[in-house]
Amino acid sequence: MPPLEKRQPHAMAISEHSQNGLVHRIVNDPSAETDDPVASYKLKARRLRQRRQGLPSAELSERSPAASIGSPRALSLSKFAKRNVVLSSHHPVIVWLSKNELSLPLTVLCLVHFCQWVGYEWPSAWFSIQHSVGAGSEQRYVRGVHDATFVVCWVLRIVAARAVMLHHVLPLVPRLLGVKSARKIRRFGESGWFLSYIIFSLSIGFRTWQQSPYYMNTRSLYSNYPEEHALMPYDLKWYYLVQTAFWISNVYTIFVEERRKDHMEMLAHHVVTIALVVSSYYFHFTRFGHAFMLVMDFPDIFLSSAKLLRYLGYMTVPNILFGAFTVSWVFTKHYLCLKMMLSIWTEGPQEIPYEKQFPRYPNSYASYPIVIVIWIILCVLQAILIYWFVMILRVLQRVLIQGKDAADNRSDDEEDGESDESTVCESKPTAEQG
Repeated sequence: MPPLEKRQPHAMAISEHSQNGLVHRIVNDPSAETDDPVASYKLKARRLRQRRQGLPSAELSERSPAASIGSPRALSLSKFAKRNVVLSSHHPVIVWLSKNELSLPLTVLCLVHFCQWVGYEWPSAWFSIQHSVGAGSEQRYVRGVHDATFVVCWVLRIVAARAVMLHHVLPLVPRLLGVKSARKIRRFGESGWFLSYIIFSLSIGFRTWQQSPYYMNTRSLYSNYPEEHALMPYDLKWYYLVQTAFWISNVYTIFVEERRKDHMEMLAHHVVTIALVVSSYYFHFTRFGHAFMLVMDFPDIFLSSAKLLRYLGYMTVPNILFGAFTVSWVFTKHYLCLKMMLSIWTEGPQEIPYEKQFPRYPNSYASYPIVIVIWIILCVLQAILIYWFVMILRVLQRVLIQGKDAADNRSDDEEDGESDESTVCESKPTAEQG
């Protein structure tokens, strides 16, 4: 440490809450008062944890305990710590939704069920598919205005199911296996919930695809348009609307999870996916959208499984699964995706004759302007996938060349602040959920 006469004064501005509101003051910078590398490392680790919680750099420092104990924001964040929650945004709406992500959906759903029980007819559109045509084995379904209420119902169901799985069920697994890190338990829950839904949706979507006339045949994605495309089987319409609800709920999810390096890219991916699903549903290209969603979801099984095992402390099996994920990513999200994009221009015009194109045929939206819009959406999605593939190659290089494990390249260092954060996990994260 330099002599007193050679030290340079360092100051920093912090904000703290008091009875008179938000007060700004100047304090000495603790990092400038010592040259001890151990103390400097601990200070940086503490500030990293505070930034992840959305706090000012010195709000919870040991030199200003009054600012941390009496701060309403610190008290609010302490509740999130008990639930093992780290938000990527501290907007008041996001904070309120996160605190009530279980009680709010259940309250709304119970109220709708009560209205149905007392004899109202409108709640039926929340819980069952509407707009049927025909009867018996010939019964089909068309799109209609009541589809929106069914989607809203499933958004609430998915958010509530995620809250139960993330805060009540999935954390039990790493705790039983001796995992102490709060961050690993939190990430295990996030990956476990995503894997659970992907397996659930893929099983239903794949069964529907096997029973369809366009199974393993890209030409059938456009044949008999628009008659057979506008009249959907029950399973196809149910799958489409539930997938729409899932991707809408994911827009909320990325704001109530720890912020990652590709936060904006992930948000853009969700928005583009929703635009693709809704536009293909509205324009009666449901066969194409169904097959495309199956292709895009398949590789996530390997990635989520690798993450789960890595958070449990395994290294070899996650690396093998990451290799399988890389191969499946290239085959599905690039090769098959590009093949389907090209089929729009090559096989689509051959299977949809000129007299059945828009606006010469009722319920037909097959026209070059509409196809161009869908193709632009697919191109934007492909650009995001290429960006992520570059990140995958970096992880692959680290595994094959440097001999390291396959860590998630989108996240911050998994080791930063893990030991200090592990004490949060000693209390049950479900104490204040809902």
